[in-house]
Amino acid sequence: MKSKILIFGGTTEGRVLASKLTNLGIEHVVSVATEYGSRIEENSGENNLFVGRKKSEEIEEILKNEEFLTVVDATHPFATDVTRTIKKACSKTGIRYIRLSRNTKTFLDKARKLSGLEDNLIFVTSIEEAVNSLEKEVGNILLMTGSKDILTISNGISDKQRIYARVLPNSESLSKCEEAGVFGKHIIAMQGPFSKQMNEALIREINAKVILTKESGKAGGFSEKIEAARELGIKVVVIRNPEVLSGEEGYDLDETVEILKNLYGRNQKSIVLAGIGPGNRKYYTNELIEELQKADIIFGAKSVIERLEYPKFSNSKEGAAKIVKTYDAYEILSYLENHTKYVNPVIVYSGDISLCSGAKKALEAFTNAEYEVKKVSGISSLCLFAGKLGIALEDSTVVSSHGRKCNVEGYVRKERKLFVLPSDIGEAREIYKTLEKIYGKGYDNKGINKISFIAGINLGSESEVIRQIGCIEDFENLTGKIILFINNDEAFKKSIIPSIADDNIIRGQVPMTKEEIRALSIAKLHLTKNATLYDIGAGTGSISIEASLLSPSIEVYAIEKKREAVKLLEENRQKFAVSNMHIVEKAAPKAFENLPVPTHAFIGGSSGCLEEIIETLIALNKEIRIVVNCVTLETLTKVLNMADNNTIQILEIVQVNVCRYKKVGKYHMADAVNPVYIIVIKG
Repeated sequence: MKSKILIFGGTTEGRVLASKLTNLGIEHVVSVATEYGSRIEENSGENNLFVGRKKSEEIEEILKNEEFLTVVDATHPFATDVTRTIKKACSKTGIRYIRLSRNTKTFLDKARKLSGLEDNLIFVTSIEEAVNSLEKEVGNILLMTGSKDILTISNGISDKQRIYARVLPNSESLSKCEEAGVFGKHIIAMQGPFSKQMNEALIREINAKVILTKESGKAGGFSEKIEAARELGIKVVVIRNPEVLSGEEGYDLDETVEILKNLYGRNQKSIVLAGIGPGNRKYYTNELIEELQKADIIFGAKSVIERLEYPKFSNSKEGAAKIVKTYDAYEILSYLENHTKYVNPVIVYSGDISLCSGAKKALEAFTNAEYEVKKVSGISSLCLFAGKLGIALEDSTVVSSHGRKCNVEGYVRKERKLFVLPSDIGEAREIYKTLEKIYGKGYDNKGINKISFIAGINLGSESEVIRQIGCIEDFENLTGKIILFINNDEAFKKSIIPSIADDNIIRGQVPMTKEEIRALSIAKLHLTKNATLYDIGAGTGSISIEASLLSPSIEVYAIEKKREAVKLLEENRQKFAVSNMHIVEKAAPKAFENLPVPTHAFIGGSSGCLEEIIETLIALNKEIRIVVNCVTLETLTKVLNMADNNTIQILEIVQVNVCRYKKVGKYHMADAVNPVYIIVIKG
């Protein structure tokens, strides 16, 4: 029985189609015209190839001798001769022909609507008409149409020195250029895709005044060419897509895949990701039981599999499904590829899949592999715990420190009701110890002191324990999976925006950014969730502390070279209990080595290295937002000079004059703070 598909490719859409068929397990072969094309296919993971241009008779011979059911023509829309040849061979052999068309009209319509291009777009219907239009234009010509028609173009241009051609970097393209009289620097041999910026750079480099392109859609980089031309104000000659002009209909990529799936009678590969709840049978959902009954193979972590009461639900005529103890998505994918007899696989996870990183990774992996993924929710331990405590989840915050970094004490400071998902009981103990240092022990003679700390262990199982923790000894004899609930009524009394009075910061003789300047500087930083802030020349750490208090998700690196200041940083970090503030005792920019890439930076002191610090920050992250405080005109001048040299872009300059008033006897006397320039910059 004929079962394979022959794809005539050499295009982006042809490669994507082949990849999708591979993922669906549908046999196919790809035919490309050149060795260069075959190398691109091989680099994309395609190994079943025919290489070389073929006449209609040769295609007929292949179709007769090989077991092909269907031919998909995914050749370039301008390769009309090739399409005619393929159609003729299919007609003679009775093989089904499908044209995979490229959507070019949408991109052409967008180009027509771009402002600034109205008078610079010239549409033609043939290469001959294009040559006539190019000959009338003045200045250098950049051909973005490949090497196929370069001889025809060259013969029609009186001054061949005007011609520059961007072609594929292979011997065939170079030979065609030389045959057309295009040599040396007039040949730009490059493999796409090309961005708008690269197109602009090339146009500038050769001083092109007009470009020639085809209506080739997204795969041909049509929009990037048009936008580059508009940016530089040059003309564009566009050869219309012959398929669009002729009205010939084809199918897009998704339609083609569906047709082939239906032709082969193959069902979509599928898999079920299921949460089993706490593990006790009484918490199994009906949907879970139904999927377990249908399963012919079940995957899961060892600890989950051992709690699974699956055999009691098996309706399989052959007995219980095969059990494989792994939850790694890529291991499971590989296993299923090598054991194709399994058609109803299920991966089981503890609790609910919405609270499981393993299920999240599996969803991504199997979706990318063209699987239909069914998600079965389970009853999570978190829901059980909240229900038993009588806590409404909509009034609570949930954070996970399971296998990830999490500033739990920062969340405790901000959230009144907090559920924490630790990795294990050992980590839960460490969380309690940290909070005990900040708030004191959980019990005193009058009851709970400041915060309430409750642990739920093995929820939903026969060994379930719910225990209020008031001292470290309360963790004794606890084993199993754990969830924490921490109640902090003091959180309601905290200011939403942290503002620390200068007098509350341990200062010594170290300079400090004053309270009002601090507030404005932090506002100008525009700190975001999960931001990484470098506080350079941190001094007492006033900026670092307030930034750390803004959100538990922000990581702050207080960079300071002076030992006296570092001691103060350590004292203030301990006083304000900010574990997301990290002290780096080193001079900038050397201090940046081995630190996470910054998203934001505050420069309060630079020790004469301001330019080097800023340049290094921008090299680390071109999108970084930097706020600089300048007290002296010399520092301000350095920043302005960098802007004049196009090293940086200044977004904002604000001069701040603050005057406080102190009570002296019966009067209030002015106490001015030094004027400060706050400068916001980016690369």
